[in-house]
Amino acid sequence: MNRIPVGMALIGVLVGLPAAPASGTDDPAAAIARVRAEEQARIAVFDAAARTVVCVFDDEQRGGGGSGVLISPDGYGLTNVHVVASFLETRRGFGGLSDGDLYPLEVIGIDPGGDIALFRLGGRERFDFAPLGDSDRLVTGEWVAAMGNPFLLADDLTPTVTLGVISGLHRYQAGQGNMLEYADCIQVSSSINPGNSGGPLFNLRGEVIGINGRASFEERGRVNVGVGYAVTINQVKRFLPCLMAGRLCEHGTLGATVIEDGGRLIFNAVETGASADRAGVELGDELLALGGATVRTANEVNNRLAILPADWPVRIRVRREGEVRELADRLDRLMIRQKSPWLLDWKQNHAFARRVFAGNAALRGIDLNRRPVALRGLWTVPDAAPVSVELRISETGEESVRGGGADAASVPAAGLLSGLAALVAPPRISVGWEVRGGDEVDGRTVILIERRARDGGGPRGAIRWKFDAEGGELRAITLVDDTGAERQSWRPDPTGEAAQPDRPGAGGPEPGSAESATMARDVALPRRWRVADGAVFEFQQVEWASANNGGAQ
Repeated sequence: MNRIPVGMALIGVLVGLPAAPASGTDDPAAAIARVRAEEQARIAVFDAAARTVVCVFDDEQRGGGGSGVLISPDGYGLTNVHVVASFLETRRGFGGLSDGDLYPLEVIGIDPGGDIALFRLGGRERFDFAPLGDSDRLVTGEWVAAMGNPFLLADDLTPTVTLGVISGLHRYQAGQGNMLEYADCIQVSSSINPGNSGGPLFNLRGEVIGINGRASFEERGRVNVGVGYAVTINQVKRFLPCLMAGRLCEHGTLGATVIEDGGRLIFNAVETGASADRAGVELGDELLALGGATVRTANEVNNRLAILPADWPVRIRVRREGEVRELADRLDRLMIRQKSPWLLDWKQNHAFARRVFAGNAALRGIDLNRRPVALRGLWTVPDAAPVSVELRISETGEESVRGGGADAASVPAAGLLSGLAALVAPPRISVGWEVRGGDEVDGRTVILIERRARDGGGPRGAIRWKFDAEGGELRAITLVDDTGAERQSWRPDPTGEAAQPDRPGAGGPEPGSAESATMARDVALPRRWRVADGAVFEFQQVEWASANNGGAQ
């Protein structure tokens, strides 16, 4: 039987990493050097991570106490709502960094349901910040580190580091009413004590994978017993657009409940007019999956729903009388009872909208007066196949579509709708604009920016821009009617092979046929969509012959 050298085994315990299996040919010196190199790499990671950890205080005298973490170079950071609750009325506090200095802290947005708050530090042009990881990739037993200021020990504002492992995933900790609910959360063995709340949970690459917030304590005295909980960073990512917009974030609800019956989940209550009812759920339906994930217990249902924002799209798979059905709708709002109302910060909201548009790669550095931007994609309307279009963004929003001189009104009803171009004036963010929060497009979280239409002089409703929350790409544009429903949408077509269902010879209806006339009516669009700041969202239909001989550029 091979023996592990005592020194090597001891080092494996001391550094908190498993010692590699030894063999008779192992060189003890090489093994020790390898362990020490790993230790130095980990120390370097934690040293960099420590510069991003914030000690949160109520005032300059360091009253109160909690932790946070910076996630952007301009000073935005995350913490718990219960950490900043004592100064929400003023939204002003202080944050200490490992350089020993205190910086002014402003609360930007809050998610009381998930116990997450976004803040911004001032006083410097640039801050060290931590990258966000992917909590969906975590596994039980993975090494993690919690950082923060437990018991306010950090007189020099240098955070405490506690190493541990992920003890469990998909845990559920009930909240108070509809607030401070920890759903689908991470259980860790790292010491989480009073003062750690709001601080980051790091993986060994220095990525934030969770925000620490709760722990199980002994009944007599708040002493950690090795059972702590963190909100997953992927849950936080869904709420970040709302938080960055200066809003009070709300969680979603189906407006229905399920019971466990013989190993099945059965809908036993469906509120009339609620999300589940609108989707088509009926009493007695067996719930199979939510949001694409199989659910087997009522706890799993809570975990799946509680991590989603209000108005989030959700798919519901049910079995009814032996038939599996796929249903879908948007979640209703789960009401939050705050002691004092949270007023939307319009200055922050509009600043974030400008930042999102300025960060879009397609628009960055382009003189829209001289060179409009053309983005190919698919335009979809109810009851009709998608149509290939080019979305054109220009400075004035008034120039004609090159290659398609026909006016929309002059296109015969029986003509072929084969191309469409939209001219969109670039944003001058003002009254009528609003960052609504987040949404989901093709499985990705997007930032939803809405531009409301005028009350008169054109169709009522709004235009919604949806930008990828991580990469900044324009993922969709939708037209919203006066009921709030998204009736028509544009999405990019990266292949450039958008469908042309009514193109001659491509399987579409023959020109002049009754079927062609019906399709033309189905996909009719308003020619001019006036919005609050006077700019115009203009559409022009182009006959296939014209588009094919020059095309909408």
